[in-house]
Amino acid sequence: MLRYRMLMFKLNRLVGKNRLTGAEEISLAGQFAEMITSQEEVDRIIADLVDHENPQVRRIGLAAIRRSHRFGGQTLMQAVLRRLADVEGWLRHDAVWIAQEGQLDSAELRAALRRVAGNVRLPQDAVRARDNPADGLLHAAVRARHVLDALIKKSAAAHNAALAAGGALAGANDGKPYAQGSIGQIHSAHRQLQRKMAARKLRSSTKLKFRKVEPRYAENDNRRFLL
Repeated sequence: MLRYRMLMFKLNRLVGKNRLTGAEEISLAGQFAEMITSQEEVDRIIADLVDHENPQVRRIGLAAIRRSHRFGGQTLMQAVLRRLADVEGWLRHDAVWIAQEGQLDSAELRAALRRVAGNVRLPQDAVRARDNPADGLLHAAVRARHVLDALIKKSAAAHNAALAAGGALAGANDGKPYAQGSIGQIHSAHRQLQRKMAARKLRSSTKLKFRKVEPRYAENDNRRFLL
Protein backbone atom coordinates (compact mmCIF):
# COMPACT_ATOMS: atom_id res chain seq x y z
CA MET A 1 0.00 0.00 0.00
CA LEU A 2 2.85 2.39 0.81
CA ARG A 3 4.49 1.73 -2.54
CA TYR A 4 1.18 2.32 -4.28
CA ARG A 5 0.76 5.67 -2.54
CA MET A 6 4.30 6.67 -3.47
CA LEU A 7 3.64 5.84 -7.11
CA MET A 8 0.40 7.82 -7.05
CA PHE A 9 2.26 10.77 -5.51
CA LYS A 10 4.91 10.60 -8.23
CA LEU A 11 2.28 10.29 -10.94
CA ASN A 12 0.24 13.23 -9.67
CA ARG A 13 3.38 15.36 -9.41
CA LEU A 14 4.36 14.61 -13.01
CA VAL A 15 0.84 15.32 -14.21
CA GLY A 16 0.71 18.57 -12.25
CA LYS A 17 3.97 19.74 -13.82
CA ASN A 18 2.93 18.48 -17.27
CA ARG A 19 6.11 16.39 -17.46
CA LEU A 20 4.59 12.95 -18.05
CA THR A 21 6.50 11.56 -21.05
CA GLY A 22 5.94 8.39 -23.02
CA ALA A 23 8.86 6.71 -21.28
CA GLU A 24 7.37 7.62 -17.89
CA GLU A 25 4.02 6.17 -18.97
CA ILE A 26 5.61 2.82 -19.81
CA SER A 27 7.65 2.76 -16.61
CA LEU A 28 4.74 3.66 -14.33
CA ALA A 29 2.43 1.18 -16.05
CA GLY A 30 4.94 -1.59 -15.41
CA GLN A 31 5.34 -0.63 -11.76
CA PHE A 32 1.58 -0.51 -11.19
CA ALA A 33 1.20 -3.87 -12.96
CA GLU A 34 3.69 -5.49 -10.59
CA MET A 35 1.51 -4.53 -7.63
CA ILE A 36 -1.70 -5.99 -9.04
CA THR A 37 -2.22 -9.39 -7.43
CA SER A 38 -5.99 -9.45 -6.88
CA GLN A 39 -9.23 -8.21 -8.36
CA GLU A 40 -9.54 -5.62 -5.59
CA GLU A 41 -6.32 -4.00 -6.76
CA VAL A 42 -7.63 -3.98 -10.33
CA ASP A 43 -10.72 -2.15 -9.07
CA ARG A 44 -8.47 0.39 -7.32
CA ILE A 45 -6.48 0.96 -10.52
CA ILE A 46 -9.73 1.48 -12.42
CA ALA A 47 -11.00 4.02 -9.90
CA ASP A 48 -7.71 5.90 -9.54
CA LEU A 49 -6.24 5.69 -13.04
CA VAL A 50 -8.54 4.31 -15.74
CA ASP A 51 -11.27 6.84 -14.92
CA HIS A 52 -8.83 9.72 -14.37
CA GLU A 53 -9.45 13.03 -16.13
CA ASN A 54 -5.97 13.00 -17.69
CA PRO A 55 -5.78 10.78 -20.82
CA GLN A 56 -2.15 9.83 -20.14
CA VAL A 57 -3.08 8.59 -16.69
CA ARG A 58 -6.00 6.64 -18.13
CA ARG A 59 -3.64 4.95 -20.56
CA ILE A 60 -1.23 4.06 -17.76
CA GLY A 61 -4.11 2.37 -15.94
CA LEU A 62 -5.16 0.38 -18.99
CA ALA A 63 -1.59 -0.69 -19.71
CA ALA A 64 -1.09 -1.76 -16.09
CA ILE A 65 -4.20 -3.94 -16.13
CA ARG A 66 -3.29 -5.50 -19.46
CA ARG A 67 0.24 -6.30 -18.30
CA SER A 68 -1.05 -7.77 -15.02
CA HIS A 69 -3.27 -10.28 -16.89
CA ARG A 70 -6.06 -9.75 -14.34
CA PHE A 71 -9.17 -9.69 -16.50
CA GLY A 72 -11.88 -10.87 -14.11
CA GLY A 73 -14.74 -8.98 -12.55
CA GLN A 74 -17.63 -6.96 -13.90
CA THR A 75 -15.90 -3.70 -12.97
CA LEU A 76 -13.29 -4.24 -15.66
CA MET A 77 -15.88 -4.89 -18.35
CA GLN A 78 -17.66 -1.62 -17.56
CA ALA A 79 -14.34 0.24 -17.54
CA VAL A 80 -13.43 -1.23 -20.94
CA LEU A 81 -16.79 -0.15 -22.33
CA ARG A 82 -16.24 3.40 -21.07
CA ARG A 83 -12.79 3.58 -22.61
CA LEU A 84 -14.07 2.21 -25.91
CA ALA A 85 -16.15 5.38 -26.06
CA ASP A 86 -13.17 7.58 -25.15
CA VAL A 87 -12.37 10.52 -27.40
CA GLU A 88 -8.69 9.52 -27.45
CA GLY A 89 -7.92 6.99 -30.16
CA TRP A 90 -5.08 5.26 -28.32
CA LEU A 91 -7.26 4.75 -25.26
CA ARG A 92 -9.82 3.02 -27.46
CA HIS A 93 -6.99 0.93 -28.89
CA ASP A 94 -5.76 -0.11 -25.44
CA ALA A 95 -9.30 -0.96 -24.33
CA VAL A 96 -9.72 -3.20 -27.38
CA TRP A 97 -6.35 -4.75 -26.58
CA ILE A 98 -7.54 -5.66 -23.07
CA ALA A 99 -10.73 -7.19 -24.49
CA GLN A 100 -8.61 -9.21 -26.90
CA GLU A 101 -6.06 -10.51 -24.40
CA GLY A 102 -8.66 -11.06 -21.69
CA GLN A 103 -10.98 -12.86 -24.14
CA LEU A 104 -13.83 -10.69 -22.93
CA ASP A 105 -17.19 -11.07 -24.62
CA SER A 106 -20.68 -9.69 -24.18
CA ALA A 107 -23.42 -8.18 -26.31
CA GLU A 108 -22.52 -4.68 -25.10
CA LEU A 109 -18.86 -5.26 -25.85
CA ARG A 110 -19.58 -6.42 -29.39
CA ALA A 111 -21.78 -3.39 -29.99
CA ALA A 112 -19.01 -1.10 -28.72
CA LEU A 113 -16.45 -2.86 -30.92
CA ARG A 114 -18.70 -2.34 -33.94
CA ARG A 115 -18.87 1.37 -33.19
CA VAL A 116 -15.09 1.59 -32.84
CA ALA A 117 -14.46 -0.46 -36.00
CA GLY A 118 -16.84 1.66 -38.05
CA ASN A 119 -16.39 1.13 -41.79
CA VAL A 120 -12.91 -0.35 -41.54
CA ARG A 121 -12.09 -2.91 -44.22
CA LEU A 122 -9.44 -5.56 -43.88
CA PRO A 123 -6.75 -5.95 -45.01
CA GLN A 124 -6.69 -2.57 -46.79
CA ASP A 125 -7.04 -0.47 -43.64
CA ALA A 126 -4.57 -2.67 -41.75
CA VAL A 127 -1.96 -1.72 -44.35
CA ARG A 128 -2.98 1.92 -44.05
CA ALA A 129 -2.63 1.74 -40.26
CA ARG A 130 0.85 0.27 -40.61
CA ASP A 131 1.78 3.21 -42.81
CA ASN A 132 0.33 5.68 -40.27
CA PRO A 133 1.71 4.64 -36.86
CA ALA A 134 0.53 7.85 -35.16
CA ASP A 135 -3.15 7.48 -36.07
CA GLY A 136 -4.63 6.11 -32.86
CA LEU A 137 -8.23 6.08 -34.07
CA LEU A 138 -7.32 4.06 -37.15
CA HIS A 139 -5.27 1.57 -35.13
CA ALA A 140 -8.15 1.21 -32.67
CA ALA A 141 -10.62 0.60 -35.50
CA VAL A 142 -8.42 -2.03 -37.15
CA ARG A 143 -7.82 -3.91 -33.90
CA ALA A 144 -11.53 -3.70 -33.05
CA ARG A 145 -12.40 -5.24 -36.41
CA HIS A 146 -9.92 -8.09 -35.82
CA VAL A 147 -11.32 -8.78 -32.35
CA LEU A 148 -14.93 -8.56 -33.49
CA ASP A 149 -14.34 -10.91 -36.40
CA ALA A 150 -12.69 -13.40 -34.05
CA LEU A 151 -15.65 -13.26 -31.64
CA ILE A 152 -18.15 -13.75 -34.45
CA LYS A 153 -16.15 -16.66 -35.84
CA LYS A 154 -15.99 -18.26 -32.40
CA SER A 155 -19.75 -17.93 -31.88
CA ALA A 156 -20.50 -19.33 -35.33
CA ALA A 157 -18.24 -22.32 -34.73
CA ALA A 158 -19.88 -23.05 -31.38
CA HIS A 159 -23.33 -22.66 -32.89
CA ASN A 160 -22.56 -25.01 -35.78
CA ALA A 161 -21.03 -27.56 -33.42
CA ALA A 162 -24.13 -27.47 -31.22
CA LEU A 163 -26.44 -27.91 -34.18
CA ALA A 164 -24.33 -30.78 -35.51
CA ALA A 165 -24.47 -32.48 -32.12
CA GLY A 166 -28.21 -31.94 -31.89
CA GLY A 167 -27.84 -30.00 -28.66
CA ALA A 168 -27.73 -26.42 -27.53
CA LEU A 169 -24.96 -23.96 -26.91
CA ALA A 170 -23.48 -23.64 -23.48
CA GLY A 171 -25.56 -21.17 -21.52
CA ALA A 172 -28.59 -21.49 -23.76
CA ASN A 173 -32.02 -22.16 -22.30
CA ASP A 174 -34.85 -24.48 -23.26
CA GLY A 175 -32.62 -26.46 -25.61
CA LYS A 176 -32.35 -23.57 -28.05
CA PRO A 177 -29.03 -22.65 -29.72
CA TYR A 178 -29.18 -19.07 -28.41
CA ALA A 179 -28.70 -17.58 -24.97
CA GLN A 180 -31.84 -16.36 -23.26
CA GLY A 181 -32.46 -12.69 -24.03
CA SER A 182 -29.96 -12.54 -26.89
CA ILE A 183 -30.83 -11.09 -30.29
CA GLY A 184 -30.66 -14.53 -31.86
CA GLN A 185 -33.08 -15.96 -29.30
CA ILE A 186 -35.51 -13.06 -29.82
CA HIS A 187 -35.44 -13.50 -33.59
CA SER A 188 -35.87 -17.26 -33.22
CA ALA A 189 -38.92 -16.77 -31.00
CA HIS A 190 -40.33 -14.27 -33.51
CA ARG A 191 -39.92 -16.74 -36.38
CA GLN A 192 -41.57 -19.48 -34.34
CA LEU A 193 -44.51 -17.17 -33.57
CA GLN A 194 -44.88 -16.33 -37.25
CA ARG A 195 -44.98 -20.02 -38.14
CA LYS A 196 -47.67 -20.67 -35.52
CA MET A 197 -49.78 -17.76 -36.80
CA ALA A 198 -49.44 -18.96 -40.39
CA ALA A 199 -50.47 -22.49 -39.40
CA ARG A 200 -53.47 -21.16 -37.46
CA LYS A 201 -54.62 -19.08 -40.43
CA LEU A 202 -54.24 -22.08 -42.71
CA ARG A 203 -56.37 -24.25 -40.45
CA SER A 204 -59.09 -21.62 -40.08
CA SER A 205 -59.20 -20.63 -43.75
CA THR A 206 -62.11 -21.61 -46.01
CA LYS A 207 -61.53 -24.91 -47.73
CA LEU A 208 -62.52 -24.98 -51.38
CA LYS A 209 -64.65 -27.88 -52.60
CA PHE A 210 -64.78 -28.88 -56.23
CA ARG A 211 -67.52 -30.85 -57.93
CA LYS A 212 -67.06 -32.96 -60.97
CA VAL A 213 -68.23 -31.31 -64.18
CA GLU A 214 -70.23 -33.67 -66.34
CA PRO A 215 -69.42 -33.53 -70.06
CA ARG A 216 -72.14 -31.94 -72.24
CA TYR A 217 -71.38 -34.02 -75.32
CA ALA A 218 -70.68 -37.64 -76.03
CA GLU A 219 -67.13 -38.86 -76.30
CA ASN A 220 -67.37 -39.25 -80.10
CA ASP A 221 -68.87 -35.77 -80.56
CA ASN A 222 -66.24 -33.29 -81.83
CA ARG A 223 -68.17 -30.37 -80.37
CA ARG A 224 -66.68 -31.21 -76.98
CA PHE A 225 -63.40 -29.63 -78.21
CA LEU A 226 -65.07 -26.28 -78.85
CA LEU A 227 -64.65 -23.51 -76.31
